[in-house]
Amino acid sequence: MAAPDRGDAERAIAELYEARGWGRPEAVVWLDSPLAGAIAARTLLYGHEHLDPARHPEARARWVHAATPRLEGAYGTFGGPEPSSFEEDEPLAARWRVPAVDSAHKLSYDLDDPDVRAVLGRVGEPAWAVSTAVAHRFKEEALSPGDPGRFAAVAARAHERLLRDLRPAFPAAHWDAVSAALRSCAAEPRPDDWKRWRRVWEAVRAPDHHALLILAAARRGGVPATGDLSARLRMVPAVGWWWALGGIAVVAAPPAEVHTDQLGRLHREDGPAVRYADGFAHHCWGGGLVPAGLVDPGWSAEDVVRASDEELRGRAVREFGAASYAAALPADRIAPDLRRRAVDRLGWARFAAEAPLARVAGPVPDPGDPGCALTLHDVPAVLLGRDARVVVRSGGAWDGAAILVPADAADPLEAAGWLGFGAPEPAPLPELLTRVWESEELQDLLAGLDCALPHEHVEAVHLYCGAPLYAFAGHGTGGTYFLCGDGPRRPVLYADSEGGYQVLGRDLEEALRFMVSADPDGRDPEEADDEAAEAFGLRPLSPDEYRAHRRGAEAMAGALALVMADENTVYEYRPTTWFRC
Repeated sequence: MAAPDRGDAERAIAELYEARGWGRPEAVVWLDSPLAGAIAARTLLYGHEHLDPARHPEARARWVHAATPRLEGAYGTFGGPEPSSFEEDEPLAARWRVPAVDSAHKLSYDLDDPDVRAVLGRVGEPAWAVSTAVAHRFKEEALSPGDPGRFAAVAARAHERLLRDLRPAFPAAHWDAVSAALRSCAAEPRPDDWKRWRRVWEAVRAPDHHALLILAAARRGGVPATGDLSARLRMVPAVGWWWALGGIAVVAAPPAEVHTDQLGRLHREDGPAVRYADGFAHHCWGGGLVPAGLVDPGWSAEDVVRASDEELRGRAVREFGAASYAAALPADRIAPDLRRRAVDRLGWARFAAEAPLARVAGPVPDPGDPGCALTLHDVPAVLLGRDARVVVRSGGAWDGAAILVPADAADPLEAAGWLGFGAPEPAPLPELLTRVWESEELQDLLAGLDCALPHEHVEAVHLYCGAPLYAFAGHGTGGTYFLCGDGPRRPVLYADSEGGYQVLGRDLEEALRFMVSADPDGRDPEEADDEAAEAFGLRPLSPDEYRAHRRGAEAMAGALALVMADENTVYEYRPTTWFRC
């Protein structure tokens, strides 16, 4: 791929300035990363303090004018949207708003709009910019570097660029004083005044979203020859995070490398998923930010099992710094996802052997896979938040494959097929579900099971174990019902709209028996819905059966851990999140 044309980007920046009534910038300073950009912006915002107002009043005044932030539409101002002629003229304006700020994070778009879905599907999103944890790492690193040596190197390079590129913004008579002030800024210890950094964040502009700018242009009948939209489209390939100051534009280039997985999430198995030209980089696994050592060389099985939550959190804090998410969250919120990603990096079969995981049963041969032996192991709750077991395949066509199974599984062969692993085709829909879909009477009877609602969850989710997930109904509170896997029974899982999930039964019939039996407050069955039970032809659960059902559901919870796809974080298991409306 050809390198972005910085010359054209600079012309586009000048065009954007003029379109917004700011005049043309006198200098454009290019930096290799947003961290370098933030350091340079901070120097420009406060460097005039190194000019003696008595000796250099004109140079100081010139500096202040050139470095005054243009805050209109900046990412950090959080102001109301600017008016848009497109919004006023476009018939679809009620359902669509062109982003009025230069930020991939403040976009507002309607995913039910087929045009929006189409353009996102074709062009995609800038994963390095829309992933909040990754995109904001430069702010955390500036406030409290996890790697002071790297910060110093990036800062030195940033000040070299300022000395090289700022000359056009100052008259020759002022340059000696200005350059001396810049060198004084470079020689200062790393600044740690968060209030001053906050001003840097208020002025920053996040990368534009290419796909949505293209859609805006298409809806206007094409790209205009000049103006704001034309300029922003031309800036996108070369411009990442940037700062529009009075007479100076500070521009951080996009990453030199970006690696993603099949879902479009930031991911790389042998190095940083996002790397900038100056070495500022982010290691990610399945979209989640992780310490570099978790990826390369990888944490050991002993690290995963033996290290405490606090120790794992400490590793993240040491790498990401005291201003990072790792320092702000409790250890029990951070460690589980780090452990899970570390196991994924190792592979479950290797992890089971090296931990080692306690063997429950096996090896037993798999008659459907010649040469394959199955072993069943305990998975400690520290990994998935709930107890589970895992079947490991050794030899055969799927050598090294592992299948998470319920914590009460006892037979490796039976457990291996519980979600239809290796099934040649999807399982047919349960006959009972077909009855429900075809009967408005049945749909009306069971409060909380609404087949008329869209069968799509509020966010993209998947089962951590990798089995298919089929949404089949909604809940009035925004939750979604899923069938899990393609096995003979297909467990039913309910996901609420607030990051929680609950297993309702080993199959649809068992789930419906629970649902007609459950008390509306989620505790013991005291007010069973007898009318719904009769209509479905189901017998409500007795108190003993109800409690046994809950134990069985919780035994499946670890194996059916639900993951939010974008951030690769596991939903919280909430055994009473479902209720009858």
